[in-house]
Amino acid sequence: MLKVAHIVRRFVFEEWGGTETVVWNTALHQLQQGLQPEILATAALGQPGTETRDGIVIRRFPYHYPYLPLPPHDRLALDKKGGNPYAPQLWRHLAENHYDICHCHCAGRLATFSAAIAHHHRIPCLISIHGGAADVPKQELELMLKPVRHKFHYGGLIDRILRLSGDPIARMDAVICISHTEQQRLQQRFPNKTIRYLPNGISAKRFRQPDSISLRQTLHIPADRRLIVCISRIDYQKNQRALVRLLQQTADTHLLLIGPITAPWYADAIRADVDDAHLQQRFTLVPGLPHDDPLLPAALHDADTFILPSLHEPFGIVALEAWAAGTPVIAANVGGLRDIIRDGHNGLLFDPTQPDSLLDAWNRLHRNDDHGGQLRQRLVAQATQDVAAYEWPALVRQLTQLYHDLRSHHATP
Repeated sequence: MLKVAHIVRRFVFEEWGGTETVVWNTALHQLQQGLQPEILATAALGQPGTETRDGIVIRRFPYHYPYLPLPPHDRLALDKKGGNPYAPQLWRHLAENHYDICHCHCAGRLATFSAAIAHHHRIPCLISIHGGAADVPKQELELMLKPVRHKFHYGGLIDRILRLSGDPIARMDAVICISHTEQQRLQQRFPNKTIRYLPNGISAKRFRQPDSISLRQTLHIPADRRLIVCISRIDYQKNQRALVRLLQQTADTHLLLIGPITAPWYADAIRADVDDAHLQQRFTLVPGLPHDDPLLPAALHDADTFILPSLHEPFGIVALEAWAAGTPVIAANVGGLRDIIRDGHNGLLFDPTQPDSLLDAWNRLHRNDDHGGQLRQRLVAQATQDVAAYEWPALVRQLTQLYHDLRSHHATP
C-alpha cells in the first residue's frame, strides 16, 4: 500500500477552489483504489491540528511569512493567494514519518524543502502545477506581490542557509501539468525531466442529478430572465467585471456570481460597476459556498449559459461541471480552457482582451432563429459526450501508475 503525502499550501473546506477540488478528489479516489493518502497543509485560513474526513487524514501546521511589518490584512491576502510561507513543523512531520511518495500541489518554499526531505529519504517527489506558473500574466503577478511591497524581507538569508533558493521544479522527479501549453514550455526548460499532461477531473453524476432545490426561488431570481452563471473566486484573475458589461448589453438577463472573495477590492469594484449601471435588480453575488452545497449544481442546471471570462485560467474544472449539467459554456480562450473547449463544437471561446468578443459569442449562441437553437443543442450534446473522458477514477489510475514508475526508477541502482 503506497502511503502518499499530498502537500498543499492551504486546505480548508470553507474556502474552496480548483486546487482543493483536485487534491480532495485525488485523495478520495486513491483511498478507494487501495492507497493511503494524507493531506499536509499549512493552517492558512484555518487552525493547526489534525482531522479525519471521509477516511482522509488532514494535518494542518503553523506557518509564517518572512516580512516585516505584516499587518493582518496583508497576511490574509497572502493566505488567500500567492503566499510563500515557511512551515517548519510540516517539514519536520514529513521528515520523521514514513511516506512512499511526496506529491506537492504548491511551489515555493514548501515544495523546495519537501523535495529535499523526500530525496534524503530516497522517495520520489513530484509536483502538480495548479496555478499555471508558466502562463501567469505580468499584471497578475504584480497584484499578487502587492501585499509584500515596501516590507523588510528577511527570508533571503534563511533561504540561503536552508538552500531554498532556485526553481523547485528543477528538484522534482516529475511534473504534472494541466495544460498542454505549460507542458510544452516546461519540457523546453527541462528536456530531461518527466513532464506529463494530466487534466483535472470531475464527478459528473453529482451535476447530472442535482438535489431538488429551486435556485431561483432561493435567491429570488425571476423565472423569466435568462440566467448567466459564473462560479469562481471573486478575483481580478477571473475577470467578472466583463460579465457586468455583458449584463448592460443584453436584455432580460440576470447575472449570478458564486465564489469566495479572494480580492475584496475587486469585489467592491464589481459592486460599484453594478451600482453605476443601475443593475442591482439583475445581479446576485453569493460570496462562496461549501464545496458540497446543493446550490452549486442547482445553479449550473438553472443557468441559461455558464460563462468563465478569466484573464488567466490554468484549467477550469467548473466548465466540466457545466458540461455535466447540460449547460452551454462560453469561456475565455486562455490557458487550459483552450485544451478542453473546441470552439463551436463543445463550447464557445472568446478573447478576454477584446471587449466586444464576449458579446459576439453571446449573440452567436442566442440568435433568435433555428441556427441559434441548433448551435445550442450541438454544443450541449458534444459536451455531454466529452465530459466522460474527465471522470476522476481513470485520471487517478494514471497518476498512480506514474507513482509506481517513479518508485521503480528510484529502486534502480
